[in-house]
Amino acid sequence: MEKTWNFVWERLFDGRTCMFYNYLVGQEPDAATRYLPEPELIRRLVPNPGGYGTGMEDCMLNAGLMMDAVIARYEATSDETMREYAAKVYRGMELDATVSPQRGFLPRGVTPADCQSHYIDTSRDQYTNWFYAAHRLYFSALSDDAQKESIRRCLTAMAEKMEADIIPENNWSFRREDGKFGFVGQMWGDVHPHEALRLPMLYLLTWKTTGDLHWKEMYRRYREEALAKTMDFVTLSGATYVGLQLQFSVRLVYDLDDDPGVRETCLKFMRKMAEPYEAMSVRKAEELMTPEGAQWLEIPYTAWKQSKFRYAGFWGDYGYFVPEPSDFREHQSYYPLRAVGEGIAVAAMCPGWKVSDTAAERLVQMAEFVDYDKHATCAPIALIEAYWLVQATK
Repeated sequence: MEKTWNFVWERLFDGRTCMFYNYLVGQEPDAATRYLPEPELIRRLVPNPGGYGTGMEDCMLNAGLMMDAVIARYEATSDETMREYAAKVYRGMELDATVSPQRGFLPRGVTPADCQSHYIDTSRDQYTNWFYAAHRLYFSALSDDAQKESIRRCLTAMAEKMEADIIPENNWSFRREDGKFGFVGQMWGDVHPHEALRLPMLYLLTWKTTGDLHWKEMYRRYREEALAKTMDFVTLSGATYVGLQLQFSVRLVYDLDDDPGVRETCLKFMRKMAEPYEAMSVRKAEELMTPEGAQWLEIPYTAWKQSKFRYAGFWGDYGYFVPEPSDFREHQSYYPLRAVGEGIAVAAMCPGWKVSDTAAERLVQMAEFVDYDKHATCAPIALIEAYWLVQATK
């Protein structure tokens, strides 16, 4: 697991932005960032307004997982060096939350070329992981007064943006940085069960960190309907990151809502999620730890300019072109490995749940099986998160 930790921090983390990038293109020390789009291309929204397929589109997703891992590692070991790791992750989160001229807008990532350039579209997933990471740091022993004040400012800006944007006239969607509507911005209304708590979790966290009762009112406005819709979620429907992000939102509500009935509802739901996701992770690990699985895990990545892109739709006056799945076969080295960690993390996040010895063993075996001289993706971040969450619950 320490080799996994070192791989992520040494190969995917860039100290200029304090962000984790998506994959390596080659073996150079800067292989995670060398082939990112240049600032001028980003300004021109090449290859698309969200930066999909470029290698800088999931920096805040990665920050959420790593912050959870760092806090869990501290909880398991009392290792004071985790304080600086948490500070590094938060510096990237803070940069991302404040780099935009549009207050409250959270880009997917920022290029280290100038520590400023970013794409104008983002997603509720990026916000969700940012919220949960902020929650974990704020209420941990690793945060200081300056970080807490920064978190309060960032959350307030995001909550104010959402309150202004998430209205029926906007189809309950937040606006892109340019003021138009993008690809994945709907936060309320006709959303899936796993998405229903994303908006109220922000209002709850903003209330509990700032003490501003306005955000309590906003949270309560959405809470009951959001919880009822969440309970309709079918386990293992969709990718495992869907389950993990859902568990993030439910766990945050469980931690911060002082209503016993709400907490009991959340606890029952997390227990319902734990067993099937843990079992799925074991199966995924066993499928991957084969000669064929090793070949998939070692698929090299190519620079985005060498990928074929397909037309994915038209939003806010721009066409979106994204990597063609049949050509972007690198994903086969990413999603299955990521799922091993995400499923066990879903289980380990459930209060009182003890991850089985079999699942814990498969997790470590999976991390050992990966050849980090040949693997190129950020998927091992999920293995790190899962491992330290398990250790923290022992």
